[in-house]
Amino acid sequence: NDAGGRPRFAHPLLRDAVLAGWPQPRREAVHRAAAEAMLRRGDRVEAVARHLLRTPVVGRPWALRVLRDAVTVAVHDGRPDDAVAYLRRALDERLTDDVRQRLLTELGSLEYASADTPAAIARLAEAQHLPADPRNRVRTAVALGTALAGRGEIRTAMEVLRRTEGRLSGHPGLARTVQTATAMLSDEDLATRQEVYRWLSETGRHSPELVGTAGQALLVRYAATAALISAEEAMVRVRDLLAQPTDPLAEPFLLGTAAAVAQWADELDEADRLVERGLAGQHPALLHPMQHAILNTRADIAAARGDLAGLLAADPGRAGGPTNRDAHALMALVHTGRIDEALRYADRFDLHEVPENWELNRYLYARGVLRAATGDPAGALHDFLECGRRQSAREVVSPVVTPWRTAVAECRLALGGGPEALALATEELRLARLWNTPRTVGRALSVLGTATGGRRGLELAEEAVRTLRDAHADTDMELIPALLAQGRQLIAAGERGRARTRLREAAELAERKGALRWLTLAGQALREGGARGSVASHTGAGSLTGSERRIAELAADGRTNTEIAELLHLARRTVETHLTSTYRKLRIRRRTELPAALDRERGRDRPRAQG
Repeated sequence: NDAGGRPRFAHPLLRDAVLAGWPQPRREAVHRAAAEAMLRRGDRVEAVARHLLRTPVVGRPWALRVLRDAVTVAVHDGRPDDAVAYLRRALDERLTDDVRQRLLTELGSLEYASADTPAAIARLAEAQHLPADPRNRVRTAVALGTALAGRGEIRTAMEVLRRTEGRLSGHPGLARTVQTATAMLSDEDLATRQEVYRWLSETGRHSPELVGTAGQALLVRYAATAALISAEEAMVRVRDLLAQPTDPLAEPFLLGTAAAVAQWADELDEADRLVERGLAGQHPALLHPMQHAILNTRADIAAARGDLAGLLAADPGRAGGPTNRDAHALMALVHTGRIDEALRYADRFDLHEVPENWELNRYLYARGVLRAATGDPAGALHDFLECGRRQSAREVVSPVVTPWRTAVAECRLALGGGPEALALATEELRLARLWNTPRTVGRALSVLGTATGGRRGLELAEEAVRTLRDAHADTDMELIPALLAQGRQLIAAGERGRARTRLREAAELAERKGALRWLTLAGQALREGGARGSVASHTGAGSLTGSERRIAELAADGRTNTEIAELLHLARRTVETHLTSTYRKLRIRRRTELPAALDRERGRDRPRAQG
């Protein structure tokens, strides 16, 4: 025995063999004694909790405190299964109804995270029937509604939330939060969405205070997707709402919605900050619809910046069907040239078995991208048209969400349908100019240029490239295909020199982004245009794009990234991305090496003096 009288064993196997021979009550007593001794000694909380997992009810406050602390640690470390075990054991203790209600809500939330949806719904339903203060009732109702909607039971989810709202007559702020959750979850079902947003729009128009700041933010998002508002106006409204006081329970809805609008508006740095605020404000052990939504926006931001590696490394989110993050991962596989992997990825989903929701629409678009890349324009056309049909039925008209019209136009062109392609591309440009960001306008101009052809088509292609180049955000993922399209048009027009310049720029950008498919296409087009040698200059100052060279020279002169961003009207992250690429091309590791590296390259480019 040790100094405290507890048995000590030379090896864990010996300990297990001895304890297995003891009667259960004695084993349980040893585990309880060990837990108490370890707690007094200050051992890690999970080490203490693991002993409590093997004991019956302790009936003392310290046991519940240890188990709840262990839940916090397990959730923080990303181990929901361990947290579930601690919570199940905590529920064995003698608890008041309000504490049991909170623990059941946390347990149901974590069981949902562990993909045990039936158990999660049962726990949350049990929690909903226990007495609790209004705020905890709202937390439980939102969690249960989220779990039900995730399983496709959207009508039941709406009923749960409406019933909860009806019990909050003396708490208007909480009632508004439940209304916002109802609107957010209604996105999972077309008919429900139309009904909810009709009410939200009417109420917001006549009495905006009745829908609260988060509800008003959802109306801004709705107006953006319905092509009723410009990006500039949307951001003015969103920033005004963010400056107003908001109930803590409603704040995740406000932040998540504002982040989505900011991402669409190409205010990517601001969207990043809102995402981080939104995630930081989430209770890690409570199921909430904005957790999934905010992570989707984070993926949208990564896609806008062309962070293909980040998209492929991201958790796809909830199980059961293709998510928005699955759509981004599929397109990232296509862009990186991993077509076989992309085909296997797409085969994982039977679209006849998945719920009807907006994420399915995004996935259809992504599968269309894959089919177009594998030489199946007819299959791609089917997917893009189906995506468009579903989007239009949801009154999602703006190309800011999914640019299906330009995708259909490109398929029509590949299949010989020029007039249909021209009409679609023209309509896409009209809608893009309503939102009026360089990304949406430049993308639409590029496809319209291809569909138009001739001298006017070349003018549109040049306008597309100029629009995307001048954007303050990183628009390389739109600029690369725009340069490719312009290069092909210039070749067809006999302007091979200009074509090669554009195609080399496309190749350099594609190489920097890791977009190997576009790099390959640029190489093919360059060879068609009469180029010889390698596709892109991989190293040296000659390989720097115009933007990289301007930024590198300013940095070499001692300017900070923030100063450069302000001077060139760029996002700071864009400056950082360009500098990272510059360091790689110049084969240097730090900023202080820039002046010498640029001087060396200038010396090589300078003509030798004549003797």
